[in-house]
Amino acid sequence: MRAAAVWLIVLLLAVTIFALSNTASVTVMFWQWPIYTGSLGLAIVAAGVIGSVLTLLPALVRQYHLGSRIRDLERQMRAHAAGSAAPPPPPGPPPPDRVEDTRRLT
Repeated sequence: MRAAAVWLIVLLLAVTIFALSNTASVTVMFWQWPIYTGSLGLAIVAAGVIGSVLTLLPALVRQYHLGSRIRDLERQMRAHAAGSAAPPPPPGPPPPDRVEDTRRLT
């Protein structure tokens, strides 16, 4: 956990240095419409953040669906266990009385 915090601080420091190093003015266009005019570094960092969020959203949706499926299955197990006693396992073949030797003696 501590190593992850250190890596996060290093990453944030690198992003800050990158944004401060790239101060040239840039206009970001979407077709003909200007949507951002400002620092190049901030535009690149914002594009990375937006890309990360767009990647994370489907993973969060999948995680939510899996969690709700697990909760439903656990609820079904509790209802089944409380509703009736577990039936005994089906009988299998009886254990052999003795082991037969199938090797040939020559």
